[in-house]
Amino acid sequence: MNTGRRLTVLLVALALIGIPAAVLRIGCVGNSCRSDAAAVAAPAPFCSLPADLRTLITAGTYDGRSPDVIGVAGAAPVVTNGVAWPSEAVSATAGSVGYSFIGRGVRSGRSPAGVSLDQVAPTLEPLLGLHRPHPEVRAGRAIPDIVESGARTPLVVLIVEKGIGTPGVRPPFPDLPTGVHTAEGRATTGSVPNDPIAVETTIGTGGLPSQHGITGAMIRNENGKVVRAFGPGSPQPVIATLGDDLDRTTGGAAKIGLVSTALGDAGLTGDAWYGTGPVRDRTVSGGADPAGAVRGVLSRGWGEDATPDLLAVALDGPEGADGKALSSIMNEVFRAVPDATVVVSGTGSAQGAEDATVPAPAGTDTVVAGGVFLDRSDGTTISAQDVVAALKADRAPDGSPLFADAFASYAVRFGSYC
Repeated sequence: MNTGRRLTVLLVALALIGIPAAVLRIGCVGNSCRSDAAAVAAPAPFCSLPADLRTLITAGTYDGRSPDVIGVAGAAPVVTNGVAWPSEAVSATAGSVGYSFIGRGVRSGRSPAGVSLDQVAPTLEPLLGLHRPHPEVRAGRAIPDIVESGARTPLVVLIVEKGIGTPGVRPPFPDLPTGVHTAEGRATTGSVPNDPIAVETTIGTGGLPSQHGITGAMIRNENGKVVRAFGPGSPQPVIATLGDDLDRTTGGAAKIGLVSTALGDAGLTGDAWYGTGPVRDRTVSGGADPAGAVRGVLSRGWGEDATPDLLAVALDGPEGADGKALSSIMNEVFRAVPDATVVVSGTGSAQGAEDATVPAPAGTDTVVAGGVFLDRSDGTTISAQDVVAALKADRAPDGSPLFADAFASYAVRFGSYC
């Protein structure tokens, strides 16, 4: 489809859902206004962005749960609550993380390039003896050449360092038991913004936020309220986690546990997705001594029978950055269960940028990394386009536009027409 025709299709599609023509910011469509000079048309919302960035934003957006307005930062980084907004300027390494698979059933060496964190769960399936149903609902596929054919493990431990990306390439691992191998490499988070809660759920489900629906720490529920993910009133992930499927496949015999620092860490294990009761057997706070919390969980017989178990451990950035907590946790795991398999990953970094204040117009509900939720509770009439205009009017300290682009979230649905 040529550019003019693609743009025409986009305009027709947007018009059908009642979007004012002024919103489209289009001058001439195709060659309809050609003069002696080449026709110049302003891009439709979202289409102004580079294709690879559009792909990441699309993967991080779920209709009805994501912010109503999405913003993309310009030259100056924009960070809210420690999470960077999508940006044309921030290096791709912000969404690049170091990861490792450690265990007896792991092949030593470097893993292949082009890995995404939605591949973690599928890679672990054979080690747990799992064949998860409906793989078509998840983007992730097993990382090749990581797991030995026919290998099994009695315990998988997922350790996730929240807010760690490029700095967390390889912490100092302890001396490993004989026969335990390590495969390590780099992966992308697969979506933006790199909110740890969204990325943890990507790791836990094997799908991207556009599939699992947990796009950040705050999401909109079915009643239109903005709520904390996995907190009161929060919707479940749209797709089941590895923990949900392990629990269902083993008839509840598998032990599922979580050592957490926040409600949203539940995305690593899931809980009651199938509606048959709580999945997690143990949920404890990591607190100041996550290794001690792990020791306490494992002392209850984890990894001791033929049914494989799963334990997820979430570390806040400061606890994971120097590798000491990670090393202590791994010592506890391999001391208790020498045949365990451990996976270590970050969630992406804001690269040390400080939070930037993003003014929210009256009538909005919540500002999160990546966008703004409209307030639907009091009958206000502010529109998404009012918020778009406000974001585009924001200026960085040097006077340049703070945002390279801003658009109503429904524009993402039509990205394939760009």
